Amino acid sequence: MSKPRTIVITGGTKGLGRAIANAFLANGDNVWVLSRTVPVTAQSHPRLRHISADVRSREQLDSAVAKIRAASVLIDVWINNAGFGKPVPFHDGDNALWDDIFAVNFWGTVHGTRAALSALRRPGGSIINVASVAGLMAPRGHSAYATAKAAVIALTRANAVEYAEAGVRVNAIAPGPLDTEGFRAAGGDPEKRARTIPTRRMITPDEIASACVFLAAPLASLTGQTLVIDGGSHAIGCYA
Repeated sequence: MSKPRTIVITGGTKGLGRAIANAFLANGDNVWVLSRTVPVTAQSHPRLRHISADVRSREQLDSAVAKIRAASVLIDVWINNAGFGKPVPFHDGDNALWDDIFAVNFWGTVHGTRAALSALRRPGGSIINVASVAGLMAPRGHSAYATAKAAVIALTRANAVEYAEAGVRVNAIAPGPLDTEGFRAAGGDPEKRARTIPTRRMITPDEIASACVFLAAPLASLTGQTLVIDGGSHAIGCYA
């Protein structure tokens, strides 16, 4: 059996982040989850640790990395997962809304990547950015979120090129509509949403988590890519 790797996930205590954490734990890895708060109901596992950190703060992420390094480990895989969106028509979205969305989705990825590079294993380290198919298409009412995720995809390509010689791979995943508790809590109807997807089903967090495990595999030439998992929506140019 190979030696357990050290995996760090931002925004990893619920929804997609929790699914990603569970997938790597099932793979035998050690997982560190970073989030603004550690919920009382956070899952317990001997190879899982939580650190309170806000991705909007470079200083807090640097502090989290220092705690991980204090355990005398290098980071094998860093996953920039923290993110959120808010449907607001472009003409109603003020600068404060754009600042909030970019602070988490784009700057959170920038801060996370910078912090990760200080402790990432070289060669062999991997960074995975959770983008969105919204960054490749044009969802109505999500101009700020779509623009932020498009920037994440561009950042992924740029960093993949810049750190290739150091043996660090950088890839992204662009999920389509995810069936999460957050989606349902916001009044989303999974059956209705599924009818707009070619496969007639929403994407599950476990599918994205499996894709993260795949991208984290030691595939030396797999870098600078954005893996779209959206049930075929991007293929037919439809993001209803």
